[in-house]
Formats: sequence, C-alpha cells, structure tokens
Amino acid sequence: MVLCTTGPEPKPKSFFPSLLQRIAWLPLRILFSWFGSLQVKGIENLQISKGPIIIASNHVSELDPLLIVASIPFFSRHLPLFYVSRVKGQYGKGLRNLVYGGLLFKMLGAYPAYTGLHNYEEALRHHIQILESGGSVGIFPMGGIVLKGTDQKPKGGVVYLSQSTRAQIVPVSIKGLEGITIKQFFRVRPKILVTYGKPIESSLLSSYTTTNYVAGAELVMGEVSKLF
Repeated sequence: MVLCTTGPEPKPKSFFPSLLQRIAWLPLRILFSWFGSLQVKGIENLQISKGPIIIASNHVSELDPLLIVASIPFFSRHLPLFYVSRVKGQYGKGLRNLVYGGLLFKMLGAYPAYTGLHNYEEALRHHIQILESGGSVGIFPMGGIVLKGTDQKPKGGVVYLSQSTRAQIVPVSIKGLEGITIKQFFRVRPKILVTYGKPIESSLLSSYTTTNYVAGAELVMGEVSKLF
C-alpha cells in the first residue's frame, strides 16, 4: 500500500465530469448496445433511490466505469457519477500509469482513495465531500478487477461512506465483460447485462464499526451477487 502524505486538496468540481460524461453518454450507449447488445434491468431501483447515492458494483473489466455511466439515464440526477479510484502510480507501468489516476481521471469524475492512512475519513475525504454536496459516488468494493471464483474480501470503505453520509447504496451487477479488455471488446462482441438492485438503507449498516466494516461490505456484495 502507498502512504499518502499530501496536504489538503481543492474540493471536487462537478463541471467537467458533468460535461464530459454527458458528451460521452450517447457514443458510449451506442457502443455498448451495438457491440455488446447492452441490456439494463432494474433501472426503477435507481429512480426510487433518495438523495445522493452510492452505486456499488462488481468489477470485471476496465470498461466497467464507462458501462455504468452509459447505463444510467441521460437526464438522471445521478449523473455525473464520481468514482472511487486508486492513487496515481498504483495502476502498474507504462501508458496505464501515465493516463490512469491523473488530471484526466479527475476531469472524468474519478477521485482517489488514499491508502495506508488507517483512517477512512481521510482516505475517502473527496467522496464524503461529493456525497454531502449532493453528488453520487460509484465504487467497486472489491478494490479492483476480481473475476468470479476468486477468493478475495471486499474493502470496508463502502460501508463507511454510507454510514458517514447516510447515503443509500444501490447494488449493481455487471455480466458479460468478464476479463475483457478494451482491445478485445470489439472482437468478442459480448452480451452485456447491467442490473440495478433495490437500495440498501444506511441504517441497515449502522451496527458495523471500523473493526468489522469488511463484514458489512460482504453484505453489500452479497446483494450484488443476488442480481446474477
């Protein structure tokens, strides 16, 4: 893990994420529909959610963040969707490390969770600010791309975010993109299904503390699994 020692940063801005996500929405929707036969189910669960929300999804491909944005209705109050990302430098080597996690990510709405602090409030400070100011956050509780059958526990941050801001969690499942890279997408032409589940009230997670947030995150991911 990387210890973050940076000082205070400006609050997340919504102008560029809103502009860029809405500009990209139609091309992405066409792309996923044409090459991936995109189907979206349970969208009514997104519409009945109250206030800013946390969208918690399984993570099977580097295309997932774009897919979720494309699956949300264009005029939804949950766009732009701000993502929990890694700190720049944690995306490996080469071009990925240059592009991922930097200014472009922030312009698209992805802000880092700082690891190594042993403090959820500090690690997720950007996302707390976003939720408290009325924005919605997308998070992959597993912390990275994890394919089915992998023995790995989720991170507890999703529970802390819900508790600290009283935001509902909307579970989301993604099927069809398992292990597919951007290069492979056009050749494989997968059948993609995005399913939105019923919102989870923050009060249902109130009994969890820093010592067992992971157990609460497992409950959330259990709701995601039920959507398959």
